[in-house]
Amino acid sequence: MRTWGLACVLVATLAGCGDDKPNNGDVTPDAPDVEEPDAAEPDAAPAPPLRNAVALEDAALAVEALRVMGGPVANSAENSCRNCHSLTRQQLSYWRALSDTALASCLTDLAVGSKDSALTMLGCLRAKNTPTSDFQTQKLGIYSAAAHLPWFQHTFQIAYGDTAATELARFGAEVGMPREGLPLLTQEQFDIIAEWFARGLPYLEDTLPDDPPPQTCQPGVSAAVGAHVAAMETQGWRALNRMNQMAMFGCGAETDPKNCLQTQVIVDGQEFGEGWDMPGLGHWRQLANVEYETAFWTRSSPDGRFVGHGVRDMNVAGSLILDLQRGAHRVVIEAQYDPNWFPDNSGFVFQGGNRNVCGQSVLTSNPDVITTNEAACARISSVGLYEHVGRALDGGDYFSIDGEFISDDGGHSPTHHDPFASFGSNARLLFTPLLWTGTRYAARTPIQLATPFEGDSVLSPSARLVISRVEGPGAEQLGFVLRKVNATPTGMTYDIDIPEVARYCISGGKPAFSYDERWVVFHRYVTNADAIDLGFTGPNDPGFLPYREQGAANVFLMELATGEITRISNVHPGQYALFPHFRSDGWIYADVRDPGAGREYMVASDAALLLE
Repeated sequence: MRTWGLACVLVATLAGCGDDKPNNGDVTPDAPDVEEPDAAEPDAAPAPPLRNAVALEDAALAVEALRVMGGPVANSAENSCRNCHSLTRQQLSYWRALSDTALASCLTDLAVGSKDSALTMLGCLRAKNTPTSDFQTQKLGIYSAAAHLPWFQHTFQIAYGDTAATELARFGAEVGMPREGLPLLTQEQFDIIAEWFARGLPYLEDTLPDDPPPQTCQPGVSAAVGAHVAAMETQGWRALNRMNQMAMFGCGAETDPKNCLQTQVIVDGQEFGEGWDMPGLGHWRQLANVEYETAFWTRSSPDGRFVGHGVRDMNVAGSLILDLQRGAHRVVIEAQYDPNWFPDNSGFVFQGGNRNVCGQSVLTSNPDVITTNEAACARISSVGLYEHVGRALDGGDYFSIDGEFISDDGGHSPTHHDPFASFGSNARLLFTPLLWTGTRYAARTPIQLATPFEGDSVLSPSARLVISRVEGPGAEQLGFVLRKVNATPTGMTYDIDIPEVARYCISGGKPAFSYDERWVVFHRYVTNADAIDLGFTGPNDPGFLPYREQGAANVFLMELATGEITRISNVHPGQYALFPHFRSDGWIYADVRDPGAGREYMVASDAALLLE
């Protein structure tokens, strides 16, 4: 009988390496039998370290960690993690997300100050926090590779006393890695791996070759996401715009956004919108009745006053921006597509014209036509199509990103499938820093980053997060990947790295961040898989037939820190709620295409405000 150990850095839900085979080895922790009080004795031996700091430089640390794990470096271990798992960038980034969460959520008292603390930490590692619930590897991340090492021996001894050996053996059988036959990690080996993950996997892209096409999606949300959301609650652009007293459309003197837009008609009382509202999630309200066909996406200014989109009608020379403050007055803009606004309401981008980046004064001067030749407009060629923009929170530079994209202009005719995600191994993301000169925007040197198999990327308002759609087999979308943006000024440009901090295994169109960066919102086309969620017995239910024939699209909210999604619309067959996005105060705007009625509706929802 062998002693169980954890040489493979496994996280749960991964198949193979004997996942279905229990580890039947014996475990005899080298810890004394003691009478356990409710708290650790004052003179009890201190807890050994979970990990020891390693002094290697980042580049050397990356190589050494991969060597221990069996990665594609010289003299790497033959019997190690690679026996069970593909050591890809995606895989390691996923393990990092789980590991960060383990430390932030469960392993919170590494000194193991009391029996209660030890029990709380170990309970947190179970599927349910009950004494009989199974331990889960995804609750540990890479720390599953330390389950046989002194810190866990000590913690189980403090928690369980005389029964510690039995509980530790169960722990090893349920989460110990590898399952069979591979050598254990020593403390020194684990320290190297843990140090690399604790630093955020520096030099990951430089050390590992490009990933193969992803085949599966493994969900995981790093503790870094929750920390970011918590910081943005008081520091993000929603808070800053409120502090700067940004005047929001439809609010008047109201300071609570829930009380805004109350004079806009509730669509659930209209024939075209009967039943759109979801119980407990507020109302969809009509902003404008559009008697023409829009093209591609719709986006709005942070204050909610201006709504821009391309136009398919041949009698419109360019695109339109609706000024809701002037009764949805149509402002013709001599551009074609991809409207977007900077989060401080200082300017906007609209592609396909003579110039593509303009100051907000071009709009607030109440024009009827914008040529993009106005003095506050500039041509910045490095700001490419399907761009998204943000601004540093400290009053610093503006940023635009663009990369590979899939055009999404569905709903003009029956559409039964979310956009494909054929992005490829050579996908890149281009960051363009922008400086406001006092009269117009000017570009700094762009930065290009590799993002294999990712596209339709969206920058958060603070320019600190990027979310992208991920390609899977057959160019189907596997999910969304969330990356943290670390931007360090250097000369006239920036050094930027974008480590993965979360992966969400859901499908949908290109999303949009809320201004407090707690949520993203996206549309999803109705497929057979949605039949039960829509209240039918299945895709063959006669009541579902109109959806199968005419198609539809609904709007979904996702909370970044949890990955939980909520459907917030219930449109009729043949109606398409598309391109949802936030304005600064938390209201969601969307475009509903209704080709059967020959019109579209600009609408707004307070669903996110009611979920706060």
